[in-house]
Amino acid sequence: MFKFLSQRFFSSVYANLKRIRPEYVDFETKFPKVKIERPLLPVPYTQEKNLRFLKNLETPQTLSNCRVVEQLSVRRVKFAGRNNTGRITTRHRGGGHVQRIRLIDFKRQRKDIFSTVLRIEYDPTRSAHVALIQYDDGVLSYILCPAGVLPGTRLLSSSNAPLLPGNSLPLRHIPVNSIVHNVEMRPGAGGQIARSGGVYCTVTEKDETFATLRLSSTELRKFPLDCWATIGQISNIKHNERILKKAGTRRNMGWRPVVRGIAMNPNSHPHGGNK
Repeated sequence: MFKFLSQRFFSSVYANLKRIRPEYVDFETKFPKVKIERPLLPVPYTQEKNLRFLKNLETPQTLSNCRVVEQLSVRRVKFAGRNNTGRITTRHRGGGHVQRIRLIDFKRQRKDIFSTVLRIEYDPTRSAHVALIQYDDGVLSYILCPAGVLPGTRLLSSSNAPLLPGNSLPLRHIPVNSIVHNVEMRPGAGGQIARSGGVYCTVTEKDETFATLRLSSTELRKFPLDCWATIGQISNIKHNERILKKAGTRRNMGWRPVVRGIAMNPNSHPHGGNK
C-alpha cells in the first residue's frame, strides 16, 4: 500500500515539471549583408593543417570566469533519473550543482554577417566549450567553440566564407578531405552530428547530390549537399583525460554512488541477503 501511494505521489511531482526546452528564436535586422567572393581554388582544411594550426598558436584557449548570459540560458530542471510516472529509469542520478542550459545556435542562420568572439565559457551540460559571439549588428549568441578560436576571432556563416575554423558553409562548397563539425542531417534542421568535445568529421567523397562523411565512429554516412557544417574540430580535445580527483566532484556532476547488489537487502536486489 505504501509503495503504491509513494508511486502516485512521485508521479504527481514529476508530471508537473516542464521538460520542453524553449526554442531558439531567429530574427533578422536591417544590417547590411557582407558580399564575399568565393575563392577559385579552395584549399581543404585537413586534420594535418589543423594540428599545425593548433601547434603554432601563441596563446592557448582560456575559459572566462564571467557569469552566463541569462537571456541566452534557462535553468536546468533535474528529475533524479525518474520518468513521468515517478519510476527510476536511470540509476545513480540525483543531486548535483545548479546548472543553466545554454541556448546554443546550432543553425547559424544569421548569414553573411561577421561576428566577433567575445569570450570562451565552460558549459556544465556538455563536454565541449561554448563561445559567446557578437554579430556586427549587436546580436549576441552562443555557439560551439571550435579548437583554435580565441577571443577576438572573426567568424562568418556564409556560402562563400573562407575555410577557417569556426566558419559555417554548406557541404556543397567544402572541399574533400576537410574536417567539419556540427553537421546538419537535413537542410535547415540545425547541427546534430559531431557536437562533443574534440570530435570532427572528414569529408571523404562528394557527388552530384550527397557528400560522404567519415564520422568519429569510423562510420561512413551520406548527407545532402545543402546541409551546413562548421569548419574545424570541436574544442576541449583532452576532455577524456580529465581526472576528477575526488568523489565530491562526481557528486557535483549529479552522479550518486554505485552500490553492489550483494551488499543490498533481499528486497532491493536479486543478489541481496547473502552472508
